[in-house]
Amino acid sequence: MSLCTRTHECAFYQEIEPSLVLRVKHASAFMFCRGGHYEECARYRRLAAGENVPQTLMPDGSTGDWSEDTSSGSKRRFLVIEDSPVFAALASATIASHFSDSEIVRHLSFTEAQRDLAAGGYSAVVCGYGLGDGKTAHDVRRMTDAPIVVLTGRLEGVEAPTGARVVEKSAGPVALAAAIRASLA
Repeated sequence: MSLCTRTHECAFYQEIEPSLVLRVKHASAFMFCRGGHYEECARYRRLAAGENVPQTLMPDGSTGDWSEDTSSGSKRRFLVIEDSPVFAALASATIASHFSDSEIVRHLSFTEAQRDLAAGGYSAVVCGYGLGDGKTAHDVRRMTDAPIVVLTGRLEGVEAPTGARVVEKSAGPVALAAAIRASLA
């Protein structure tokens, strides 16, 4: 484990490090700050390039409130649409463990998810390529502008929707979390 080389100039780290409450709330950020993945941190990349770092920028590239006032913090909302209950549970557990203080809505079919897709307001959608009843991730893209991460059992022959990231189901939770982080950047 190695400490990020930019902690001395990172407002996020300076506020989070001394607060046990905030360290627990934003535990997923510490893989960037203390876990040796600092070069993947959105804040680190901007600091290293000499760019302005928005106050609300999180290490994973998303935006949110990381201040002491936890009552007004905005949650990242994720929609999971996967016809396999096992992979729906895996995707939900991955999101919950890598993106603290997130809200996850899970559906096992496109038909179940249509109302939530139409309502919008999701930080990202994680879905299977095939969603039953002849629906695919392309149908999800037609209903939302949110970033999409597609889970598939096979990479060959998969034509991902515009702007979507694709993760093979066998790649595991770390690959899924990385794709979600990249889609939020």
